[in-house]
Amino acid sequence: MKNRIKHIIITTVLGLILVGCSNDFLELEPTDSISEDKVFDSYVTANSALIGAYNQLSSFNFEGLYNPIMADIMGEDLMVNAVDNWNWFISVYQMDVLPNYVYVDNPWWSGYKLIYDANNIINNAIYIPDATTEQIDNLVGQARVLRAYTWLKLAQMYAPAYTKDPDAPSILLNTVTGEIKSGFQRAPLSEVYAQIENDLLAATNQLKENSDKGFFDLRAAHAVLARLYLEMGNWSSARDHAKLASEGLELMDINTMFSGFNRRNSETIYTIAYTQDDNNTYLSIPSFYWPVGGYSSMRADSEFVNTFTAADARKSFFLKVDDIDPDRYLIVKFAHNNSVGNAERICIRASEMLLIEAECEAELGNFSEAQDALYEVQRRSNPGVSKSTSTGQTLIDEVLLERRKELFGEGFRWNDIKRRQLPFHRAGEHWVKLSFTAQDPDYYRMTFPIPQSEIDANDALDNSDQNIGYK
Repeated sequence: MKNRIKHIIITTVLGLILVGCSNDFLELEPTDSISEDKVFDSYVTANSALIGAYNQLSSFNFEGLYNPIMADIMGEDLMVNAVDNWNWFISVYQMDVLPNYVYVDNPWWSGYKLIYDANNIINNAIYIPDATTEQIDNLVGQARVLRAYTWLKLAQMYAPAYTKDPDAPSILLNTVTGEIKSGFQRAPLSEVYAQIENDLLAATNQLKENSDKGFFDLRAAHAVLARLYLEMGNWSSARDHAKLASEGLELMDINTMFSGFNRRNSETIYTIAYTQDDNNTYLSIPSFYWPVGGYSSMRADSEFVNTFTAADARKSFFLKVDDIDPDRYLIVKFAHNNSVGNAERICIRASEMLLIEAECEAELGNFSEAQDALYEVQRRSNPGVSKSTSTGQTLIDEVLLERRKELFGEGFRWNDIKRRQLPFHRAGEHWVKLSFTAQDPDYYRMTFPIPQSEIDANDALDNSDQNIGYK
């Protein structure tokens, strides 16, 4: 398997079309944008506004790069290389960010721009003169999932864990459109989660399944609900929606798995496509992960790599190549398609839903069902693996370890540690080592500060509203 991956690297090198890396390509105002007062004059223009919201979601400032990268380097398994890192994400990896840092600022403002655009669609789609009821439901349903997905991501990043304090100050809960003359206070986390739940439940009644997994559909709405309820510790609801999200989907086989993270596949529920037109060429997941072409600055800690048995095909995602980095493991899970940054990022897939199902069943005491769901994921990459016979906390720990192994690089580890209030222990080959528990003062590092730019611009906030550890 390792030889096959090395062959893929060599083939990719020969096929890459390398282009210069510059900030000159960034357009703050798209030349083909539609004026806001014309958006809802027709279904065609309103649908274009929806596509614009998806583009906002996929931008490198949000789900296209920042969020998934940061969610893994805020853990103990992956790291940004100590050298040749191009100075990207260093403060995040060090878990030493401040309220005025770009990694704090950009996701916040990108998220709220997306929420504003989704609000416009949700509140105005009913007035589109030439749209059918079905078309309006589809527009509003997708916008609800976009808004809910974004709120959930922002809450995970900028607010305490729901299980720690459901009524803690959270993020801004803005559902209005038009001119905003006064600011919004930080809403209690419980109110934010209730609004996310309402959006997603409404979307399940408005959406159907779509064959194009580049858009949110009914299956995706159930998947985001499963994530929400998992976050809340509502085990039975998380399990039920995870089942609805993955029902009838086949997991990638071993062969597909080694080309299945740069293009949509049989278990894809939602995916983000990178193209050169999106300006994500170098600012994309494959650029940071693939050993050649792009920044190629992500590495895996050997302690994490050693959690994979020799029989587990996923161990071939890690390589040591003397000419590139003789000391740390390279990661070949995320490849380019023919040219640098041309790929897809699979954001939601069936394996994640099965692992949610397994965690929930174990928490509910349904150990046989949890073992079955866990086994479905494990046997794909290791056909000879034995089904777990564990119960109780031992089984829960096995599921959580499998989440690390199956979903690494996909943007889950930070929040998995935080939502379960797990100890954080980073050692091994990491060049920044940290260790603290949920009872230690340093646990504040697991939550980002509210951006100083928001506090300065928002007349409903002042520095007393800042998160613990950043005041």
